[in-house]
Order: sequence, then C-alpha cells, then structure tokens
Amino acid sequence: MTGVAPSSVTTSFAGPARLDDLRAFSLGDLRACPPGDGVRVAIVDSGVAAPLLGDEASARSFAVRQSGLLAAVEPCTPGDVHHHGTAVASILRAIAPAASLTSVRVLDDLGRGSASALRTALEFCIRERFDVVNLSLGTRKREMLLDLYDLVDQAAVAGVVLVCATDNVGTPDYPASCTALVSVDRVAADDPFTLRFRAGHRVAFLARGEDVEVTSPTGGTHRVSGASFACPHVSAFAARLRAARPGLHPFEVKTALHAAASRG
Repeated sequence: MTGVAPSSVTTSFAGPARLDDLRAFSLGDLRACPPGDGVRVAIVDSGVAAPLLGDEASARSFAVRQSGLLAAVEPCTPGDVHHHGTAVASILRAIAPAASLTSVRVLDDLGRGSASALRTALEFCIRERFDVVNLSLGTRKREMLLDLYDLVDQAAVAGVVLVCATDNVGTPDYPASCTALVSVDRVAADDPFTLRFRAGHRVAFLARGEDVEVTSPTGGTHRVSGASFACPHVSAFAARLRAARPGLHPFEVKTALHAAASRG
C-alpha cells in the first residue's frame, strides 16, 4: 500500500486558531498539514493487526468484554478477528502516518457487536479523551438513539472528534445520523485526499471509498469498497488538522473540513 508522503510545508493555517482562517481553509492546506504528529486516534472496530499499532512496546489494544448485561473495556493482545479494523487502520496509517493508533475492539469474528459494547467503547474513548475516534460501524436500533446523541454531545464537550461511517444501503443508522459528529459516505475517486460536501444531507461528507487498497491482517494487500473505508480517510484528515492546531474544537475541525471540501 502506498502511503502519503509527510509534508514539511507550512501555511498561514499554522498560526493562531481563528474561525475566519478555518472558513478559508483549503484542500491544499489539508495536504500541507503535519501527518498526525502527537495525535491519538482510536479505531473502534474488529481489532487491528499489531504492526499497524506501532512497535510491540507501544502498541495499545483494548477489547470490550461482555458479562451478562455488563460490559467493560480491558487491555488485550493486538489482533483483528474480522479483517475489518486492520483495513481501516491501514488507510489511516497511509494518510496520517505519524498519528498514534489505538484499537478498541467491539466486533466479533462475524463482524457483529452489541449496542452495549458500542456504548461502552464510546464512553471509554471520551473518558480517555482521544483526539479522533474512527467509527466504521453503527446500529439501526432506534432505541439506542437517545444514548448515542448524549454520547456524541459528551464527546464534543470533551474535545473528542467523532468520525462515523453511514450504512452502505442507505438505511438510517446511528450514530452516523447524528449531525453533531462528522458523518461519511463513500464516493469513487483515485485521490486519497478527495473530500466532498453535500448540503441538505444528514451524512454530509463523501470521501474515497471504492476499490481502495488496504492491508490484510496476514500481510499483503487487497481491495475493498464501502463507507467503512471512506470513514478513515476523513479521520486521517481530522488527525492532520489536529496536528496542525492541537487546540481545535470538534466544531472547528468540522468547519475546516467543510471549507476544504468540494460541493456536490
């Protein structure tokens, strides 16, 4: 898989954070941002193969363990039980190679997870104050809606940027339908820095998500399509933004992404 070369270019965006700067932010500014230095990204998924999390001493991997109605986040050995989280992580690593990745496993070997596991993982990510959280998953259970809206608001207050993929078949799902976070759908594109905005949609951002080359847990690469794989592109963009401006509020990150995106 081909990574994106780190850039040493500096722009006016590297100065003090002002909303006027963010509204003028461009795709060129995004490309010139640092490649994620000092930014902590959580990948809530099926786990991530060890090499993508860094060396053995620094790799951080957790899993949500369920016991009856109770769920808890516990450290675990790095690994991917469904080959989904590793693909997501490889896209993040390619675009924001300097970011620190942490795996939070909530899915089983069939790619399924419980609503309580998702809630527990989000609570953990907010408590740990990750800079960016990638959610290439969701639920269609409307009974989870109020809980998820509350967690999305808690994340914003805590300064945690949530980036979430929508359902591939257009069915309303959560938390992607929560407009306070950054929701992403897929579009066919060759440029990994493709970013589009469509006004009037709950899922407003589109990123490259068709025929994307990703890393397999066992080594080698393969190609995938879906909103799940568009999502980590935008998470990587958010990581680059926060590397350039560590103090950006989640709303300011979304403002800068909106400014950089093409329309349509």
